[in-house]
Amino acid sequence: MPLTPCGSGSIAPARPTDVHALDALEHAAFDGDRISARSWRRLLASSSARVLVCRADDSLQGACVVLRRKGSSVARLYSIAVMPAARGSGLAARLLSAALAYARQAGCAVLRLESRRDNTPAHRLFQRHGFVPSGRKNGYYADGQDALCFQRDLFDGTQAGAAYAVRHYAQTLDFTCGPCALLMAMSALDPAIAMSQAAEIRLWREATTVFMAAGHGGCGPFGLARAALRRGFEVSVYAAAGASLFMSSVRDPHKKDVIQLVENDFRAELQEHQVPLHASPVSPESLIEHLRAGSLPIVLISLWRLHGEKTPHWVVIVGFDGAVFRLLDPMARSSDSDGGMSISLDEFKKIARYGRRRRTAAVIISRKK
Repeated sequence: MPLTPCGSGSIAPARPTDVHALDALEHAAFDGDRISARSWRRLLASSSARVLVCRADDSLQGACVVLRRKGSSVARLYSIAVMPAARGSGLAARLLSAALAYARQAGCAVLRLESRRDNTPAHRLFQRHGFVPSGRKNGYYADGQDALCFQRDLFDGTQAGAAYAVRHYAQTLDFTCGPCALLMAMSALDPAIAMSQAAEIRLWREATTVFMAAGHGGCGPFGLARAALRRGFEVSVYAAAGASLFMSSVRDPHKKDVIQLVENDFRAELQEHQVPLHASPVSPESLIEHLRAGSLPIVLISLWRLHGEKTPHWVVIVGFDGAVFRLLDPMARSSDSDGGMSISLDEFKKIARYGRRRRTAAVIISRKK
């Protein structure tokens, strides 16, 4: 049967009755490691899978499968197959574009996949669509062939507000994520500000609350805001009123008193300069509005969902494209060279809070007057 090119509207979700056609496509496209007819039935019935197909003359010319887990912003391209007669027509690229679009619409921030190490044409296709290598799985396929891993960030590059060239700076000490996040934001707004270890430690000394449960002191929102204010930036703070944000991790009453004394001093200086202090929780909507106004938010998150650590952590939010936040992480635990990470809106709501009380905190940095 001659190939009828798939038009722009011909890629659509598969039907339950497509099982046999999908099985035939799988056998025509691959020599091994095929999806069985039984597995196709499970995929078509699953709420966590989306099977997209291209039809021509009532026959399937290609298909792809995208998997996603509830509560995760990472999707997986499980399979992409094209009939031999349709190869070279650009169908694989259109299926890949459809998979990317579906993953974004489903609220995902990253799309990952595995590909046979010897499938060079597929690797070129993925890289043309913005996928980057992210690892390797030895002996992944039934014949012992290794798999190369790729992933694509689904942030589309647009900004909610004015775009800044925010350069990444990785923290050099375990306890300086706040100062490093602040350095990134201030340097973007004022390129004359240099990012260095000396500046990182200087900011930590200014902004730290002195004591934590053990080890070095942490930096709260009021100390970071005061450090930015002293350098001439416009600032505002979102933080709960009352006891210090990190107080619950400290048992020694004397340490508690010192932390509260330091934080009260930070607050007093901010109030003296009429800095807006919001006792209400910071919301994604308010952060988006600040981005649109040309400001850069520094937000406290919990590392638990990202890295399995029950630790507070500061990051810089650099953009929002309508579905995905883009942030720079001082820990730079990302495959991206810029230290960036993309988080879906739903996932961001889950990580942007800390502790049993699920407190939120943010410091909004704006250009100097």
